[in-house]
Amino acid sequence: MEETEKQYSPLREKMIKFMPLCILGFVLLFLGLSFIGTFFDVKVKIDGVKTYPSFTLGDILFGGSFSGPTTWFFIITYLIFPLVACGSIFLGSKNKNFYVAAVLLFLLSAINAIVVRDIAANDLYVSSGYELGYEPHDIFFCYALPIVAFFIAGLAALSIAANRVSITAVDITEIGVLIAMALVLNFVKIVQLGESGGSVNFQMLPLMILALRKGPLKGFIGAGITYGLISCLTDGYGIATFPFDYLLGMGSVCILGFFQPLIFGKDQNGYNFKGILFIVIGGILSTVLRFVGGCTSSMIIYGYDIKAAMAYNVLYVFISGAVAIVALAAIYGPMIMVNKRFPIEK
Repeated sequence: MEETEKQYSPLREKMIKFMPLCILGFVLLFLGLSFIGTFFDVKVKIDGVKTYPSFTLGDILFGGSFSGPTTWFFIITYLIFPLVACGSIFLGSKNKNFYVAAVLLFLLSAINAIVVRDIAANDLYVSSGYELGYEPHDIFFCYALPIVAFFIAGLAALSIAANRVSITAVDITEIGVLIAMALVLNFVKIVQLGESGGSVNFQMLPLMILALRKGPLKGFIGAGITYGLISCLTDGYGIATFPFDYLLGMGSVCILGFFQPLIFGKDQNGYNFKGILFIVIGGILSTVLRFVGGCTSSMIIYGYDIKAAMAYNVLYVFISGAVAIVALAAIYGPMIMVNKRFPIEK
């Protein structure tokens, strides 16, 4: 069943048409400011020796303050992800799924920008034995500015995507049923890992089905925004956990929607290796993205260092992901029959 784009007034259509250019200009402006920030850096010196390096984008590319892996982390965060996201927005005019890819890339850039200080500080300490200090200049150009820039760009990309699809009464009903199932399964805990959270359950299974049935865009809106917000409010860990544990963590299932044509192709009539293979691949990518969001939340909300955050989240995120992937593969055959009776959206 093909979707038709919404029809708006000529003025609004023009605004939507030129919004990708505005996002590209906004991202390029941020990148330019990050480079320019290098020239405004006030170096702190003791006896003529700089006590610690700055870490704006220009410093990383031209100053060589950090090791290779850390330098590449900066490059991926500040150059590769945002520029690929901008490219995805322009490709979205041909396929709306590219808009979702742009949203995820901008979110990943924002998350990386948040943890970049810890990564840089750890690298400097390991390589030289010195702690990394922070100037107001560094806090602005390499911390506050990129986080705000990437989140705004991600929201703008999501707004473009939302303006290009229609959500029908059938969509609302099906998404509502699957979200209700996920909420119930969230309270049926297979294993509870500590009082601070981290339980293993089947809540991701209905969300994965949602992404496969409705595609990545509606999967992100339903799982990440709608279910994520409801789950955040009912779990009781505080709204501060929403962006990473819920919006990104639950919305990560939308990745499965990208594999929809390969999992529910025309030649699929029952269980088959191709479909199960891409269920596993999509499920693993989704779980990894949820793990990234969970680690970031642990570092920001609970003050864990990066190793402690990874150790905590790996205990339940990958187990929950594996449980959901196995369950989804088990019901793959019946899902194909259901999809033949109630065709999925392309």
